Amino acid sequence: MTIILKRGLGAVLVLTSTLGAAQAEAEFTMRIAAGASSNGNVCNNYLDAWGDRVREASGGRIEYELTCDGALVGMGNGVDRVAQGVADVAWDAPGTYGARFAGLNVIGVPGLYTDPEAASGALWNAYASGALGGEITDVRVLWFQAVPNNSFFMLEPREDFSNLGGLQIGMGSQIRAAVVEAMGGVPVALRVPEYYQSMQRGAVQGLMTTPGAVFDFSIDELVHQVYEAPFGGGLTFTVMSNDFYNSLPADLQAVIDGLSGHDQSRWASAYLRDDEAEKLAALEGVEIRHATEAEVAALQPAIDAGRATYLASAPENAGYLEAIQAALAAE
Repeated sequence: MTIILKRGLGAVLVLTSTLGAAQAEAEFTMRIAAGASSNGNVCNNYLDAWGDRVREASGGRIEYELTCDGALVGMGNGVDRVAQGVADVAWDAPGTYGARFAGLNVIGVPGLYTDPEAASGALWNAYASGALGGEITDVRVLWFQAVPNNSFFMLEPREDFSNLGGLQIGMGSQIRAAVVEAMGGVPVALRVPEYYQSMQRGAVQGLMTTPGAVFDFSIDELVHQVYEAPFGGGLTFTVMSNDFYNSLPADLQAVIDGLSGHDQSRWASAYLRDDEAEKLAALEGVEIRHATEAEVAALQPAIDAGRATYLASAPENAGYLEAIQAALAAE
């Protein structure tokens, strides 16, 4: 049985197994943390589901506590918090660290993939080969989660997305800005917590983002159209403290290893893909448009502009792009 404990007006979500006998037998307790909302899909049927699988595979010897809502870690500091011992496992976004994880951020190049599940497997293999800038050593990377491609979430429906006609579009990266400009829009740099207010006030007429950001911040209640095309994805990853991993005996390290890596990465992306697709399909009064082959062809200059921006930002990016393309082809 799992009990949800909320402290501080819901500011903290902690999930702990409370079967007395099983808990008494646990030799290790993982402190899993995320900056994501306790109501979102990161903390429901994802990180907790992985913790359940670890508990089961370890025969109850590894228990877990899951803390969400940024109480222990936030987006952009999870890696450091885990390295410092604040948490044993954390979910975070490599893109928030700038050049620190530059090789991983190649997954955001437009036109690379349509299925994030395959993209996650390819990303893991490219990373494990050392082709994306070498191994991350201050923490142990457990898995990657390539997210579905960015989409346009619009206040008002639009027929022609090949020419945005000067509409202001909120987004959060140089690559997305290049895509929006090439489509005739005006990119407006926003942080995710600013999305809702900017849309509500009409400061932007749409957002170029992922469904996760839309649902986590209730932006879906403002949206009347979603336009999907291969505009480039994004990435989260889950990392573990080296100290925690090294404290485990060999047989329990093998449990963690068996629930990490390539297959776990594919599982993570498949979960997110299917969960978000279900939520999008359930929206009432919202038109969901998928770009046709002809529309994708018309969008190719914008896709190329995003790719060119990535390649121009650092000389090593060409090698990262070549590596991920090869890994995707092999996947």
